[in-house]
Amino acid sequence: PVVGAVQLQPVVAALENQEQEEKQDEDERQTQHDSDDGEDDALRQIRERRLEEIKRGGRFGTIEPLAVADFVSQVNKAGEGVAVVVLLVKPRHYASAYMLTLLEKLAKKFADVKFLQILYSDCIPGYPEKNLPTLLVYRDDDLLQQFVGLSHFGGSSYGIDDVEWELAQAGILRTELERSPHELPHR
Repeated sequence: PVVGAVQLQPVVAALENQEQEEKQDEDERQTQHDSDDGEDDALRQIRERRLEEIKRGGRFGTIEPLAVADFVSQVNKAGEGVAVVVLLVKPRHYASAYMLTLLEKLAKKFADVKFLQILYSDCIPGYPEKNLPTLLVYRDDDLLQQFVGLSHFGGSSYGIDDVEWELAQAGILRTELERSPHELPHR
């Protein structure tokens, strides 16, 4: 028997419907695949960012006490490329206490720099109290800089930016400060 066009319409419609459903399924699978790729990219970016943070530092982040017996291992042998700032302190000494407060904040901000504090009389027997606070800056077993007293930081009205600036000038941290804070007109 001869099949007419009218008789084929339901068959053609069913085939077209089936094709459309298959295309929708394929589109959904592709969208899911693209979404998975997007999720993979996002996870990869998060992972890379976290690894970069770990590489950049985050090992330290605090100012730790230092005993004379540990000086060589903690300072001179701190590790390749590790910058170390040692604060010579005296208990109940205002300038030492203020510098310690500032360095605690900088240690959090620059966690890739190792910050230590040591009793000045233990570190250097006979060291004059008038030279406090004193910062010793090391990297790779080399003493890069000594900051004796407050003059390097702009005098007695210094602040955290002054200390950050001078440590950046010593080459142990990167600052966003564009110029020396103690040269600004507010002083």
